[in-house]
Amino acid sequence: MDDIKRTTAPETRNGRQWEVQLGASPSREWLDLFRRLPDSSATIIPQRVVFDRETAFFKSDEEHVELWIRSLDRWIAATNVRHATTVERERHERATRIDTEIRERERIQQLNERFKSLQPDAPAGVNSAPVG
Repeated sequence: MDDIKRTTAPETRNGRQWEVQLGASPSREWLDLFRRLPDSSATIIPQRVVFDRETAFFKSDEEHVELWIRSLDRWIAATNVRHATTVERERHERATRIDTEIRERERIQQLNERFKSLQPDAPAGVNSAPVG
């Protein structure tokens, strides 16, 4: 997934609710990481940002819009780093798990090959030519 970036200046229709467009729609995992960011202040906090596809909304009086935007940009950047780290860790864990499973299958196959000569002798009359 590409990094999420703000692509527009904030816009409002009523002077209280603001929105910015994003370059991509954040994934559920990205949004979860964003919501778990630490608060910056008592009122300007990541949990008050609402995302709808490629749009982020927040409520603010006009005196605090610039602070919200600086905070939002910082939160987005931090979340991008955390998301990339999480994705890489999960990729590494998955690759390690697959390698372990492959090695275990190979070990089992080698064990089966090693001991296949220990077949029991066939009982009399089984697969033997009739005497006569």
